[in-house]
Amino acid sequence: MSDFPVTPNSAPLGNVRPLTVPGLWPDAYEMRARHAFTRGALRPRRELPIYCNPIALFLAIWVLMLACLSVHVSYVIYPYFGIPFLIFIVSAGSLFLGYFASTAILERDSLEEDAVSYVLDVTGLWRLNLVFSAFALALIGLNWFTSGPPPAIGDPSSYLTYGNLKQILFPLLSCIAVNATLDPSRLRRYLFIAFGFGWLALYVTRGMMLATFLEIVFLSSLRSSMNRKRQYLLFLGAFVIGIAGMTIIGNLRTAHDVFIEFLQIRDEYSEWPMAFLWPVAYISIPFSNLCWLVAHGPSQGPTFAFLYSLLPSFMAPSDPYVDVYGSMNLIDNASTYLKFYALDFSYLGIYFANLLIGVGCGWLVLRSYPRHILTLAIFLTVITQIFFSDNLLLLLTVIQVCLQAFVQKRCFQWDA
Repeated sequence: MSDFPVTPNSAPLGNVRPLTVPGLWPDAYEMRARHAFTRGALRPRRELPIYCNPIALFLAIWVLMLACLSVHVSYVIYPYFGIPFLIFIVSAGSLFLGYFASTAILERDSLEEDAVSYVLDVTGLWRLNLVFSAFALALIGLNWFTSGPPPAIGDPSSYLTYGNLKQILFPLLSCIAVNATLDPSRLRRYLFIAFGFGWLALYVTRGMMLATFLEIVFLSSLRSSMNRKRQYLLFLGAFVIGIAGMTIIGNLRTAHDVFIEFLQIRDEYSEWPMAFLWPVAYISIPFSNLCWLVAHGPSQGPTFAFLYSLLPSFMAPSDPYVDVYGSMNLIDNASTYLKFYALDFSYLGIYFANLLIGVGCGWLVLRSYPRHILTLAIFLTVITQIFFSDNLLLLLTVIQVCLQAFVQKRCFQWDA
């Protein structure tokens, strides 16, 4: 996609009526006319790379989970293939059922659009980023004052418990970095990206850094005019960079010997490169945990624990299944996005959870592109993280979606 400056007079300004008392202060039209704009175009939906399709992405992540599980990198990896494959079949089948039911309804009044052009209010974008940055700095200052310096320059082992209001801070930092990639000014772009990623790094939040990086990759792919071959090569490069980042941050947070011992890595893999062990372990172990829970977890009836993550951290109840984890071959308590659905309702919970995701994927395919690309990038990123936890029902994700929906409304105007 090629963006180019648009003069204020040539940019659509919407139905803005000037204020009736000229001379006392700039009216709304005059303030809008002082903004800088860029124009761009998005390709038709059918021309997007396949990894921008949530269904294809979902299936790819599941294949990756099955492949990593089959390596048996840890002594406690679930040893059988029947239950993992059955969970996959139920998940994929219900996803497709929800997807086709959703698209059958939405396609009744859905039109396949050709390339759609838009005008981006660049001035409004970087001003919003400044506002987000100010709020983020206020929260960072509060945490520094009450808890000392961030973990990266303080106590690295405190990264899980350090600071308050991170459910607001992290979405702000992520939005700042992602939205900066839309800015045609290199100086502002690099400054805002460095600000967002820099503070996320100081908080040693590997998951949020990876999510922000993936959002940038997906947003760039949605906006790119490059041919598919180059896009796939760049996506492969981004994947390698993501693995490298995961490895580097993981090595900084956890010493090699501690990693081997805590994750109970098999002796034959203990000397393998960490760039292999980190991703394989972190993708296979949560899936293994889920399989143990499905195979041996007691059914305690519905606790609706999958909704707890939508609450502020100080309001969330304690995990009702905390006593279950210690009685099984589980490492930590990450058990993919299906953990609480499976513990509450067994296979029925797995079925309904994926059915709803399939309905959502139908909406993403037919409604979110092209006019909601910022929120689409978030949901594509969430789908890539289903191997670890349920970020779909996460307050942090909800806040980020709200912020980006606001940015879309304020800064984008689409040509009819």
